[in-house]
Amino acid sequence: MKVIASSFADPKDVKAFMRCKALGKSDKECFAVGDNGIGCWGDNTAQDTVPMCALPPDDMQAKFGAWKKAKRAKVRVRVGSGEVVCILGDRMPWKAYIKNGCGIDLNPAAAKALGLRPPFKVQAEWEWA
Repeated sequence: MKVIASSFADPKDVKAFMRCKALGKSDKECFAVGDNGIGCWGDNTAQDTVPMCALPPDDMQAKFGAWKKAKRAKVRVRVGSGEVVCILGDRMPWKAYIKNGCGIDLNPAAAKALGLRPPFKVQAEWEWA
């Protein structure tokens, strides 16, 4: 699927989330400005050793019947001539609520494998691996 890929759970993203939380704001408010680095299944997404991605629940549901059944599925991601297989470690908002036009988020390890430096928004393709 051709989409725009963005970065998530990079150090600046996590710091922005933590600054927001320190102001006493809710998780919902803080996810609007950053990421906590913990995927929806409890995975540490804020690391640069295991490539991980996040997809909208719509895509997970279409493949597995329910987004929760997609836990740690493998996703092949291509950016330019680079390719990486990621573990699905988090979920994005439902497509109807995505405001930045992106269709996949890549963690620091996936970005590193593809030669990308966060923050980024790039053309990408993904498929279930």
